[in-house]
Parts: sequence; structure tokens; C-alpha cells
Amino acid sequence: MRKTIFILITAFFTTMSLMSSCSSCSDTETADKEQPDAFDTLVPETHTPVHCGEFDGEVHSMVTHVVPGRLKEIFNDTNDLQLTAARHRGIKPIEGIAQAYGLKRPLVRISTCDAYAVDTMWFSLPYLVPRAARLLHDIGQDFRDTIKARGGKEYRIKVTSALRTDYSVRRLTRRNRAATEQSCHRYGTTFDISWTKFDCRDSSYVISLEDLKNILAEIVYDKRQQGRCYAIFERRQGCFHITVR
Repeated sequence: MRKTIFILITAFFTTMSLMSSCSSCSDTETADKEQPDAFDTLVPETHTPVHCGEFDGEVHSMVTHVVPGRLKEIFNDTNDLQLTAARHRGIKPIEGIAQAYGLKRPLVRISTCDAYAVDTMWFSLPYLVPRAARLLHDIGQDFRDTIKARGGKEYRIKVTSALRTDYSVRRLTRRNRAATEQSCHRYGTTFDISWTKFDCRDSSYVISLEDLKNILAEIVYDKRQQGRCYAIFERRQGCFHITVR
């Protein structure tokens, strides 16, 4: 009888141990998103955003000056071209964010600020090399200033992806067969800006999604013409995929 009770107790604690182990594994997704404060260098958000989806009133049109042609044909820098730039400007790919402390080139954390909003990132981390972080800030600021100059109010772009570790790339390729292991995001030089969702901070003047997309295209095109970046218009993913040069 005592032997039977001992076996049952042992089995119970073994099961609890396995459950705890499985819980730790699933929590790696959350742990992988926790970032060291040492990289927090950009200004955090100071305002509460108002999202366009909460507004049912009039949607305004705005003058745009995007170059003629399909955006997919205009922004068509190949992955190989971007990969060459990423390897030249970026970090050595890392397995996890903890390895960032040993890098020869620094990373900075990107946080929601007046120039842009950082969206939830499931397969990447909000870090970039300083050169890419500056490019992102300039794109966001120019987008904001352009809308105001044309009679609009407060809008921000949304960043949907940034640094990917080797671990997060493996997770993504298991989930999405179209994803590549030779990702420019591994070098901290590349980020994605959504063209399907923007942060409307003043719902008294809502602009059409088509015009917001074209204004963003104007800004990215200007930076590309200045030799500051390469860009791909990704229709399926709903973003501009941008790599700093």
C-alpha cells in the first residue's frame, strides 16, 4: 500500500515538473520580447493616440505627389541588393537579444514617439543600428510634417517589424513558408512600415487610407532618391520593407 502511494506521489510531481517545463518553453516568446533598458535611447510616447478606426465621420482627401506607376514596380529593390547593404551596415546576426551586449556595432531601441508608433512585433524586436533608427525617425517626421503642411492634423506611421534574431527567423519560417532565412532584418538595418494602418492622433480630420499610403510612398521615394535606403513595396504583407544604405 505504501509503495503504491509513493508511486502515485512520484508520478504527480513528475507531471507537475513537465508542465512547468512546457510553460517555460511557451514563455520564451514573451521573454524574447523583454529588452534591456541599456538600449532605451529614443523618446517614449507622451500622448494617447486616437485611432482612425474609432471615427465614423467624414474622410478627407489630400493632394499627393507620388511618382506615376505602380508602387510595386517603383519600389522593387531586390532582397539580394538589400542583403548586401545590410551586411555592410549592420550587426553580426545574433541568436537572442542577450548577445547584443557583445556586439562591436551598437543597437538602439526604437520606442513609440512623436515621429512614429511601434506596433506589436511578434517575430522581431524593436532594435535597429543607429543609422537605420535615424532614417526611420526622418521618414516618420517628414510624413508628419507633410500632412500638416497640406492641411491635415496629427498622424504617425506604424513600424511593424525591425530586428530579427536567428531564433525569431526560425519561428517565422516555420509559420510562413514564404519567409526567408536570409532576412535583412537579422542585421538591424531593416524595418517595415505599414501602409494599411496609420496612427491618427486627432480624429477631427481623418484622411483616406489611399492618400496616406501615397504620402508615405512620396517620403520613402525621396529617401531612396537621396541614396539613404533601398525599399520594396510589399502588397501581400501590407508594408514598405526598407533597408538603410
